[in-house]
Amino acid sequence: MKNQAIPWKILAERDFGLFWSSLLVSSVGTQISTVTIAWQVYEITNSPFQLGLTGLFRALPVIIFSLTGGLLADRMDRRRLLMVTQGLAMILAFILGLLTSTGHVRVWHIYAITFLSGAVSTFDQPARYAMIPNLVAREHLTTAFALNVTLRQTASLAGPFVAGLVIAGVGISWSYYINALSFLGLIVCLLFIRVRASASPARVEPALQGMREGLSFVLENSVILGLLVMDACVVFFGAYRAMMPVFARDLLSVGPKGLGALLGAPAAGALLGSAIVIGLGNPRGKGRLIILVTLIYTMGLVLFALSHSFLLSLAIAFSLGALDAVGETLRVTVIQLMTPDHLRGRVQALVHVFVFAGPHMGHAMIGATAAILGAPGAIIMGGLISAAVVAWMARKVSPLTRFEI
Repeated sequence: MKNQAIPWKILAERDFGLFWSSLLVSSVGTQISTVTIAWQVYEITNSPFQLGLTGLFRALPVIIFSLTGGLLADRMDRRRLLMVTQGLAMILAFILGLLTSTGHVRVWHIYAITFLSGAVSTFDQPARYAMIPNLVAREHLTTAFALNVTLRQTASLAGPFVAGLVIAGVGISWSYYINALSFLGLIVCLLFIRVRASASPARVEPALQGMREGLSFVLENSVILGLLVMDACVVFFGAYRAMMPVFARDLLSVGPKGLGALLGAPAAGALLGSAIVIGLGNPRGKGRLIILVTLIYTMGLVLFALSHSFLLSLAIAFSLGALDAVGETLRVTVIQLMTPDHLRGRVQALVHVFVFAGPHMGHAMIGATAAILGAPGAIIMGGLISAAVVAWMARKVSPLTRFEI
């Protein structure tokens, strides 16, 4: 019972609680916008391939700018950096809403703003993660990072449901305006929270040398590198969420509200998965557990693609979310605990490249594959390839099955 109370004690701490709550509001707004963009692109184009391209335009800025964003998160005042990124994100969301409400929006506008928003996030995400150790005591870091995963999954649950209701009720443009307003809470919060100062390095190396230091740390750590490569392959080949508008509209005939439910079900399952990991505390055999749940996850992808029932699809999506959250929470905790404080921003930037660029690139791949095999065929193929990758990694990278923290 003592371990189960810790999350609520940490959230009750003024600064971390304010930061977490305002991030939750901002993240819900971002999820609303993400779902709306997918629906709007598919409505305009009726093309799974062009729907998948939205993922490509999210992935490119992550690949291009993430190392720079991580370096800035280690060198700049993280609070000020977050205020700038949230302000820019708010402006971009408002522009997309204005273009939509005036009837001037075109697909290339959506792609362009998606790219720019992705660029902003590459400076935002590393700063978010790197600031957490400045808000909580070190002995609470594991729980704080697990709560951060829970936050993202809560947003992934609420955002799609709200997006479906907003699109069906008042129209697409209001989804973007709601997203724009959601950034204000974090900006105000950042003005009032107290952030403990980090120890300054004895000297500041040149920018390129600083980026190389973060990259070298990851490349030389077989556990971190193995986890990132395995996860990136699975989310790339198994990017099933990109095809949800196709399933909702064409295969299951449930419309935008059904789309919100299909996208919200994995997030609901993820909340359960995160809660299970937090309740377990510090399970042994984390590497073996990660490999096991990831293999089960890949089989779930195949089952989802084969389903012709809306309720069964919801149940499978719920299970996929739970499995994903167990694996993600363990991966994030292991990586953060193995990373020195002065490298957290740069390492998190590399995590961002692997874990966030992977699925977005996968959106483009699965969209192109779906244009040939259909959405179910593309997901089945992705699930089988993902299973093969996980099995190969478990056999070839032995530290993944042996490490303990």
